[in-house]
Amino acid sequence: MHEEKPDSGGKRPGGITRRDFMKTVPAAAAFGSLSLSHLGCENSKMKYVTLGRSGIRASVFLGDRMTDVKMYEAALASGVNYWHKIGHWADPAPYELFRKIPRDSFYCDTTVASLDKDKAIEIFERALQKTGLEYIDGFKIHSQYRSGKEIREKTGAIQAFEQLKKQGKTRYLMMSQHVNTAEVFEAAVESEFFDVIQVPVNPIVPMDYFTKEQYAYKPPRDQYLETIRKAADKNIGITAMKVFLGSRDTWSEVPNLKEEVSKHLPTDGDIATALIHWTLAVPGVKAFGNLLYSFEELKNNIEAVGGELTTAEDAGMKKFAACAGGYLCRFCGACERANPGGVAVSDILRFSMYHTGYREPQKARSLYARLPKHARVEAASDLRPYEKACPYGIPVGHLLRKAQTRLT
Repeated sequence: MHEEKPDSGGKRPGGITRRDFMKTVPAAAAFGSLSLSHLGCENSKMKYVTLGRSGIRASVFLGDRMTDVKMYEAALASGVNYWHKIGHWADPAPYELFRKIPRDSFYCDTTVASLDKDKAIEIFERALQKTGLEYIDGFKIHSQYRSGKEIREKTGAIQAFEQLKKQGKTRYLMMSQHVNTAEVFEAAVESEFFDVIQVPVNPIVPMDYFTKEQYAYKPPRDQYLETIRKAADKNIGITAMKVFLGSRDTWSEVPNLKEEVSKHLPTDGDIATALIHWTLAVPGVKAFGNLLYSFEELKNNIEAVGGELTTAEDAGMKKFAACAGGYLCRFCGACERANPGGVAVSDILRFSMYHTGYREPQKARSLYARLPKHARVEAASDLRPYEKACPYGIPVGHLLRKAQTRLT
């Protein structure tokens, strides 16, 4: 899967030993003897990868928001040394734990949701202040580009990064994208502006890996996979998001999905492991991140780092893609381009995923309320044009009405 070898328990990627780390952080030390062995993990040796030209030596599993402080402690004790979206975590957000850790023992990024220079600086500074850290390694422009040409035309956030880097507050320019991803991703790689790029990678993105013959949408999955390979060739670090297509709650919403995959993947844990193995098997993908809601899920993610896609998992992923492929939105934007100035389908269905899949109903409703009135579901008397324009044939109208009920 990866050429990098598992950590041997000696020097951690940040430069200190695990033993020193455990001594330095009382919470982690107290939990360390229990950590993954307490959770019943069969494989507790973390693997590390180098994220392209950044030189960041990151754990294959990238930490993100969790729902229990002790989950953060267990993850740190298990060797997770990279943390995504710091400064934006919902409570409990134990930033004091990270302030106790030697700063060279971990990496982190924060997301910046603006292409305006001053606004981007404001967002970053707020996150930095909230964490109380000296610096945040990655300045990550988060899904702000709507077309490939905007990469070169809207450079305010990049200017913000350059200013903050000179001040010693950040080090690497990063991007994450989940709207019109194929086009924006390709342009970002060609620009060579970004040190690390995070994009959705799962069995229905890139562009229906297993079921592309059902759809005529261009660019097809081969081009998306080629962009990932091209980025690796340019020494740009590629990490995966949306590996779970939301969360386990999302899978329950897809008609017949669990029934269809049960022969090969009988439990939610089996599905989760297969999704992780599938993602890490994509050439060029170095690491992945997921939001986690329980110790069981933490154990699942850590253990999956040590395995590879099995024959049963591969068969299960084919069934998974066949079910989810005809129901879940890829946020490709094709329906919006066919109906310009109308409903913000990608954003609305993403907010709906935040509501249920990420269990953040208040955030989801707040984001929906910020949309211009003409872009909301209630502004459209007829949603059939959006459904007709969907290259995947998903029930766009049904999903939008469902989202409207949740978000209003």
